[in-house]
Amino acid sequence: MTEESDPAGERGGSAHGDEHDPLLAVVADPERGRQHLPHLLRLIDADDPVQRLRGALALCLAVEASPELLEPVVRRLVDRLDDDSPVEIPHALDYLAARRPKAVDEAVTDLAADAQVGARQQLYQSGAGYGRNEYRTASGLDAGGGRTPSDRDERTTDRNQVYRDDPRRDGLDGQTDGLDGQTDEETGGDGGGSRAEDADGSGDADRGEETDADESDESDVTRGTLALVARRLSAVVERSQFDDLNVLTERRRERFGDRYRAVGVVDGVETPLALYVFRIPEGDDAAFAGNVRQAMGAWAGVDDHDSVLTVRDWDLRPRPWAAVEHTGLTLVDRDALPPAEAVANAVDLAGAVAHAHQRGVVHGAIDPETVAYPGATLTETERQRPRLSALGLARVYAVRIGLANCLDLRYAAPEYYETRFGSVDHTTDVYALGALLYRLTTGEAPYRGSPEEIRTGVLSDRVPVPSEVDPDLPAGLDQVVRKAMAPHRLTRYETVNHFRRELRGVDTDGA
Repeated sequence: MTEESDPAGERGGSAHGDEHDPLLAVVADPERGRQHLPHLLRLIDADDPVQRLRGALALCLAVEASPELLEPVVRRLVDRLDDDSPVEIPHALDYLAARRPKAVDEAVTDLAADAQVGARQQLYQSGAGYGRNEYRTASGLDAGGGRTPSDRDERTTDRNQVYRDDPRRDGLDGQTDGLDGQTDEETGGDGGGSRAEDADGSGDADRGEETDADESDESDVTRGTLALVARRLSAVVERSQFDDLNVLTERRRERFGDRYRAVGVVDGVETPLALYVFRIPEGDDAAFAGNVRQAMGAWAGVDDHDSVLTVRDWDLRPRPWAAVEHTGLTLVDRDALPPAEAVANAVDLAGAVAHAHQRGVVHGAIDPETVAYPGATLTETERQRPRLSALGLARVYAVRIGLANCLDLRYAAPEYYETRFGSVDHTTDVYALGALLYRLTTGEAPYRGSPEEIRTGVLSDRVPVPSEVDPDLPAGLDQVVRKAMAPHRLTRYETVNHFRRELRGVDTDGA
């Protein structure tokens, strides 16, 4: 009988495994791993891949049963980790890191510098271990104050989140102005460059319950993790305009890529930042780079308005990235605001959109995820001005990763669903402002239900109004929302300024 077919205990062994076969003994009783550790380590050095696989499995079982073995096992695995390592060694290390991320991180931190770097690179490249365990979807956004127009001419950027029940929206005829494709590679201003290290993202949208994961998770990020993050982003840091740029957190996967909290220093002045490294979809590198350049140039060109997030810095190399001023919350995090506060927020946002339209810039994908607030709280006594972000970026990404990954579809205008309603233009932003006004006053999205139910609602002639949620809201809000969100663009407000002017006339004193 071969070893493969011989069950534990049938060749003179005990019920716990064959005393003459340490591997079987550990598989049968993982707590015996300590006494057989030298044998298991010899197995992972064997020429036979089957023996190496058995040894790696038994080592992982032994650590599961006896956590105190983790550090010596990790050290010995790392000792064997090099460019020619058998695949079983990094796989075993990945498994242990995914199961006990902090313990593995501490064990790796204590290694010699070269061994530590090699181990961390393996864990991050594989997507396992503490990197995976620290990812959270987030909703904190950005704000800013930036470089000169001439400095912005050759730069580009931003982020992610989408409707939870609809990660793969089908049957949409979204209009995105014929933008081209892109691969997940580094790209320069001329579309050139080599493969990027890492920055791929996706997420969710307005759920009314997301929080900024940065503050809550920052204490969980170890010094070793941040050291590798700094190494990974060193090329971005070197190309930035800042005298110093320090990354404070591990990445958060978001709508258009990865987001990091950072601090930029210019002339001794520190500025809190959100640093975005953008996802590069598959397709034509040069076309994507050009589209991102156009979007970022447009965003940076209108960020002199108080309600537009200012871009501090951006570039296309080593891959598209941007640094904007850190903000703690988005509208996703907020409940309904008092009527006067909600109207004031909507007026501010309309002012930002009107400012952009005057300069020929259409946002095209406004939703609660693109409305940021500078502080960590929103109070009635100290009003915080909302900031509009990500101008034009969704239209760059929609044709590559799908509209549902670029815009919360509960806020998408009919023209995104069917071409008979026309193409995306300035009246699409009018519709979105009406949908945001509904959200600000009610705390809810204008449409709910399954993706098909949302689609049916958006394409119907019936527009939801705030008083259906709260009858005590000012009646004038219904009229503004109904006209802004009219399915047919000819019956919407002709311009954002018309929307803004009528909204200012709503009486909120008695509400």
